Amino acid sequence: MAEGDLLSSLPFGRTQIEQVNRNKVFFIYDFAFGEFQAQDNFFEELSRVQSSIINKGTVTLNTGEEVDLDSNGGLLALQIYTETLESTKDSMLGLAKLGLKNEQKLWTLQ
Repeated sequence: MAEGDLLSSLPFGRTQIEQVNRNKVFFIYDFAFGEFQAQDNFFEELSRVQSSIINKGTVTLNTGEEVDLDSNGGLLALQIYTETLESTKDSMLGLAKLGLKNEQKLWTLQ
């Protein structure tokens, strides 16, 4: 199978992008809690993926697709998924830190 065929056979929808955007603002009610929630969500999902790899040898993504890790396409899908998880965590942490910095600036103005 040609490399282009492999990448085109992987299903990719807007669900990953939608989840990243939703998670950026959905959980952050308090900025300190937002930092905690970003870390908690990331490590909880990473733990679920790891235990699934150890117990079953396959991983079910949050889109419902089951990825077989014995194929190159499955490994690539898992890599993209974990990178998406990390970028979601990083964006949530960035927003929380930005909010905390803005709060600190507002406190010094009073």
